[in-house]
Amino acid sequence: MFRKSMAFALLLVTVLSIFPADAGGSIADLHYKQKQIENQISEIRKQADALKGEKRSVQQEIDALDSEIRALTLEADGYELQKQEITMKIADSNQKIDDLTQEIDKNNEILEERLRVMYKQGTSGYMEVILNSENLVDALTRVDMIQLIVKSDVDLLKSITEQKQQVEELKTGQEAERLALTNVISELNAKQSQVESASRTKESYMASIQSNIEEMQRQEAEMEAQSAKIEKEILAAQRAVEYAGGVMTWPVPGQYRVTSNFGGRADPITGVWSNHGGTDIAAPYGSAIVSANDGVVIFAGWHYSYGNYIIVDHGGGIATLYGHCSKLLASKGQAVSKGETIAQVGSTGYSTGNHLHFEVRINGVRTQPMDYLKGK
Repeated sequence: MFRKSMAFALLLVTVLSIFPADAGGSIADLHYKQKQIENQISEIRKQADALKGEKRSVQQEIDALDSEIRALTLEADGYELQKQEITMKIADSNQKIDDLTQEIDKNNEILEERLRVMYKQGTSGYMEVILNSENLVDALTRVDMIQLIVKSDVDLLKSITEQKQQVEELKTGQEAERLALTNVISELNAKQSQVESASRTKESYMASIQSNIEEMQRQEAEMEAQSAKIEKEILAAQRAVEYAGGVMTWPVPGQYRVTSNFGGRADPITGVWSNHGGTDIAAPYGSAIVSANDGVVIFAGWHYSYGNYIIVDHGGGIATLYGHCSKLLASKGQAVSKGETIAQVGSTGYSTGNHLHFEVRINGVRTQPMDYLKGK
């Protein structure tokens, strides 16, 4: 029933030992090393996404098992109530049997006493009753009464015996029903124990999945930090020339709606509070992105977070970055002019919609872009 999620966690560890903390080297070497790290980050993210999908699936199974446990508990409780009712009926039947037994014994004593008297008196007793009659009608009536008394005693005894037999048969049926309910309850309890055991096993498995996800996230954070360090080294190695000068121009002509400012914000995907290193400018897909100032493209390619992106070196340690592009129109090493189209707006990489992510970096450190932009 469980899937192969444990295999995902085993693919994680060695990346950090591949690239030393002090990356160093030429810009080309640094780009290569950064690309390798980004590939590993992309692979870890795929594995983490797969684990998160499996975690959701396992959680659904746990929820289904919990629902089954609740249903079994309710069913067992219902049968337990029926069992208690039958137990009370059996107790009532026992009481009826005791009462009928006492009544049978009592009537037996009465009948036996009457028979003893009849035996002692013989027929003379009955004859005396009859002879003392006032007339023939009275005599006949007395004979009928004697017969009725004896018959009544016998019928009563027989009726009580039949009632007792019926109650005993009812009790036997109730006992059988109680035994059947006991077996049903035992089966339900056994099934409930099995389901609870399965649920606990899945919860343990879920915990191991979560542990793997957290380990992936930890390693991803370390790789991102190393990637960021290499990117700073790339920017630090940029051209040793003076800044191109002047105020930067707005990078998406005609599109001025800022959807996310530089600084702290809630991540639009995870909701986690984080630091946003640039300014997001909403624009339709394919809108022109222009270089904010004269400079040289020092990077044009893919980043797991920025998607398609370009970095332009403007000299003096100042560079601009343009992220989430749908298409790159300038290439590495190309000289670009202020206002020249270098890319088109898109939503590649870690993005929730079409926009430009625009950064200004001073010696590799991200700073507030609006301080350098010309504006509308």
